[in-house]
Amino acid sequence: MSPPGVATMVKVQWRARRKGIAVWVLGLVAGLWATAAIVAGTYTTQEQIQGYADSVASPALYAINGHVVGIATLGGVIQDEFGFMASFLMPLFGISLIAGSTRREEESGRLEALLAGRIDRRAPVLAALLVAVAAIASVAVGFSVALAVSGVPTSSAILDGASMAGVSLVFAGLSALCAQLFLHSRGVYSAGFAVLVFAYVTRGIGDVTGSWVTWLSPLGWQEKTEPFAAQHWWVLAIPVAAGLLLGAGGIGLAGRRDLGSALWRGGAGPQEAAPWLRHPIGLAAWLHRPSIVGWLLGSVVLAVVMGALTQQIVDAIVANPSLGDAMGASGVQPETAFLAIVSLYLAVIGCGFVVQATATLRHEEAEGRLEPALAGTTTRSGWLGAHTLVIVGGLVLIAAAGSLVFALTAAWSTDGSVDVWPVVRSGLAYLPAELTLAGLALAAFGLFPRAYAVAWAGFTLTTTIAFLGPGLKLADWILDLAPTTHVGNPPLGDIDGVGLLALGAVALLLGGAGWFGFRRRAVPGT
Repeated sequence: MSPPGVATMVKVQWRARRKGIAVWVLGLVAGLWATAAIVAGTYTTQEQIQGYADSVASPALYAINGHVVGIATLGGVIQDEFGFMASFLMPLFGISLIAGSTRREEESGRLEALLAGRIDRRAPVLAALLVAVAAIASVAVGFSVALAVSGVPTSSAILDGASMAGVSLVFAGLSALCAQLFLHSRGVYSAGFAVLVFAYVTRGIGDVTGSWVTWLSPLGWQEKTEPFAAQHWWVLAIPVAAGLLLGAGGIGLAGRRDLGSALWRGGAGPQEAAPWLRHPIGLAAWLHRPSIVGWLLGSVVLAVVMGALTQQIVDAIVANPSLGDAMGASGVQPETAFLAIVSLYLAVIGCGFVVQATATLRHEEAEGRLEPALAGTTTRSGWLGAHTLVIVGGLVLIAAAGSLVFALTAAWSTDGSVDVWPVVRSGLAYLPAELTLAGLALAAFGLFPRAYAVAWAGFTLTTTIAFLGPGLKLADWILDLAPTTHVGNPPLGDIDGVGLLALGAVALLLGGAGWFGFRRRAVPGT
């Protein structure tokens, strides 16, 4: 028997989060749909598909994209091209669906008001899981339709869509459990990110070694369904069971703990705030610290993995030039081409950080903490300026650290043939492009706070073009939609000074518009 108030909570959560859910669902489905359409139009014969399959048959690439069994099919090529994005987006989808409807609502105090009525304490978690399952199922259906329309056999399309949805289901259940363990929503996100990193690394180790280690990863379970080969439908039972068990654990704990508490609270903090926390910049730094640390760790982990594989991938390209074609690096020096690709990937991480960090400003406003801050001596310009300074400083730290670690590990992998400074300079050259996304996010926050999804849409478009553009040889007008395109693709190509100046000007215009809008609009914004 379900706890009282589940139907009411489903309606409340859907009404509160339907726009964000719609952005996620449409963005994911559109990403796979575009990938499938481009791949189907590019690889029109079995000979071309087999050539692609031969080109990516490298353990180094298995560590990055995963090992797609049955890659010598149209569906296999689509999955390989979309696999890197799906490895991160599908888990993040599951985490965000739950964290925003459970622990964040509890932090804001809104959940306490709802539970004052005839609603069981377990109802919000169960309702969040039901809404999440519906959203995940919608993505699975969209994925399956996109694959089938592109020419993938129906059974393979359905299994592949279901297997990717299973990854989101596992992380949704994990988030429901973590929402009872940690006192703040950032703890839920941090735990989810940690498990995601473990899943990615474990899947990579298992795929490279061809061992049972792959079975330890939810990402590995998706591979083991083999939708384009043997079609192991029974494997779907593993992520479904894991998601249900984790979700059931979260529901059970929600009914046992006190509202506003957590099973893991940590130690007591100091009795008085440190002097630096009394300044707007210090408070902004404290607020953005978890985000900066999380994205920094993600950048460093990616840099270490990619840097350590540099020599292996270069050797694979030399032995099989068609691999360079598949990576969008045909006719150029393999080592430099790979360095350019990874520098672009690290830039995408920076873009994600600035959009997510700026979204924190909207959360502060929506949850009622901005008005008390502005009621004292802090002005709107001072508050926004402090946050902007911290976000830009965090971006520079993430970009510099990721590029430096990648340069050092690539130099180690190639026995010193990679020069450190050009790689670091390439990473820093993407700062104007990343700041352009920051300007877009700031403009959305300052002018149209309820339309902040526009910033995430810009990030999604940039990510899709960065990951898929080189390999699929997208049209120039499509590539130009991403600010990263106008940097010049260093160190493979020269840094485009004019492009950087143009990006800087666009970033300033967008940021200035957001600044102007925030100073004049009502708080909280509508």
